[in-house]
Amino acid sequence: MQKFKFKLDGLLKVREFKEKKIKIELGEILKEINEVEGKIALANKAIDETYEAQDVFMKDSSAGRMLQFFPYFIQGKKEEIKNKENLLWALKKKYDVKVTELAAARGQVKVMENFKEKKLGEYNRERNKKEMEAIEEILMMRRNGANASNE
Repeated sequence: MQKFKFKLDGLLKVREFKEKKIKIELGEILKEINEVEGKIALANKAIDETYEAQDVFMKDSSAGRMLQFFPYFIQGKKEEIKNKENLLWALKKKYDVKVTELAAARGQVKVMENFKEKKLGEYNRERNKKEMEAIEEILMMRRNGANASNE
C-alpha cells in the first residue's frame, strides 16, 4: 500500500504561513507600542525635570525672560504626550484587530490539522484492515497446503 498523502497539505501550509505572518505582525505592533510608551515616559520625565529646573532657576535672581521658556517647553511636551497617546490608542486598536485575525487563522489551521488527523486515522485503519486480510489469506493458504499434504 502506498504511503499516506494528505491532498490538502498545500492549503494547510498556506494557512500555517498566514498564522506565522500574523504573529510576526503582532510582534511588530507590540514593539511599536512599547516604543511609544517609552517615549511617553521620557516626555513625562522631561516635564518633571523641567519643573525641578524651574524651581531651582526661580531661587536664583535671574531675568524674567528666562522663566518664559519653561511654560512653552512644558506645553510642547504635553502636546507630544497627547499625540503619542493618540498613536498608542491607534496601535492598540490595530493590535486588537490582529488578535482577532490570529484567532481566526489559528482556527483555520486547527480545522485543517484535525481533518488531516482524521484522514490519517482512516488511512491507518484501511492499511491495518488490508494487512489483516493479507495475513488471513496467507494463513488460509498454509492451512490449505497443510490439509492437501495430509490427504
